[in-house]
Amino acid sequence: MKHGLSVDLFAAQLPDLRGKHVCVALSGGVDSVVLLHLFAQAQSSLQLTSLSALHIHHGLNAQADQWQAFCADYASSLHIPFTAQSVRIQTNGLGIEAAARQARYQIFAQQNADFIALAHHQNDQIETFWLAALRGGSLRALSAMPKMRDLPRENRAGCLTLLRPLLPFTREQIVQYAQQNQLDFVYDNSNDNPNFLRNWVRLHLLPSIVQKQPAHAQHLLHSIATLQEERALLDEIIAEDWQRIQHNALFSQRLWQTLSPARQHQMLHQFAQRNELGAPSKSSLHQFAQQLRHAQSGEWTLPRGRAVLYRDYLFAIPHDLGASWTWLHRTQTNLPNELRWHNPPEHASSLHYRAATRDDVLHTSIGRKNVFRLLQEKHVPPFARPLWAIACNEAGQCVAVANIRSSSELGDARLQCDELHRFMA
Repeated sequence: MKHGLSVDLFAAQLPDLRGKHVCVALSGGVDSVVLLHLFAQAQSSLQLTSLSALHIHHGLNAQADQWQAFCADYASSLHIPFTAQSVRIQTNGLGIEAAARQARYQIFAQQNADFIALAHHQNDQIETFWLAALRGGSLRALSAMPKMRDLPRENRAGCLTLLRPLLPFTREQIVQYAQQNQLDFVYDNSNDNPNFLRNWVRLHLLPSIVQKQPAHAQHLLHSIATLQEERALLDEIIAEDWQRIQHNALFSQRLWQTLSPARQHQMLHQFAQRNELGAPSKSSLHQFAQQLRHAQSGEWTLPRGRAVLYRDYLFAIPHDLGASWTWLHRTQTNLPNELRWHNPPEHASSLHYRAATRDDVLHTSIGRKNVFRLLQEKHVPPFARPLWAIACNEAGQCVAVANIRSSSELGDARLQCDELHRFMA
């Protein structure tokens, strides 16, 4: 945009936010300070239900406490509700920047807001493209940052929306707005450290390119817009293919094999992403795709878990699978939160809950049935059988197998567990 940044220009390019709660991610830097100020000035005309500010304390800089205090004071001066949350950065093989970003997004997903507004601007967009290019990024990475995208809520159904309202504006316009409105802000001196690749791109690479090609920014932004259109088309195709390969809400090897190799690869990417198993390496993905085209069984190791092929279906096993399932760790005398009864038995209060073992037997109207054998007959994969929830009487005998069957003494009572449906073909 050639004109300076103003409240009217800012508001004109926003989506319809009437009746919405917008939470501004406030770091204290000039970009987020300006973003919060713009929203505060436009709040009434935008007809927001609520406007709030969120500061994330990363603990990576000696001045982090002062930055949080500054943000609290600034939000207070605008009469905007403010919260701060601290995170512990655990790299787990990621770079410090990527790990910090991951931690931030986990906090965003916990917020009770409709939109999380982020202060990325036009210069950030160009830097993001070059970072992706230098790292050999895919179409998704090269298309940089979308103005809006959904973020699944943590521990709740639905999504909130990440919104980047400053993408049409340059860093120069934002700084000029701050000066015109006499806005104070903090400065992170790590931005001057060229050892970080993004800083090197901003401080050294881009000035050299602009010398040779002054219109570099306009050309590159046009390319990014084109890439984003192509990415949107690809996302539509991916969504259609994902539905096509589902059978009984599970990833079907047989249906996956009907796709072209390129689309097969995209489906494996989707599988890893949807199940939060971490991004696969290109070589790992290609090797498993080759195996999946011909084998009847197989396993794929990923950064945060693994995928297992069993009876035509691909199952996800995250490293933390079952971490919150209390019946896995010890026998429970109360019904765990993840379990429920359909037609509860009269003596439900006397039942205990635990994970199945190879020795468990269920007494049915047609005789005794080994629980693991019963799970096998229902095509539950071997790795999931020791995770299976069962109900036991006071003598420790199995009287119900979750989602499968109950003993004759329980009548129509059925133990249910939505979490275990993912392992039922």
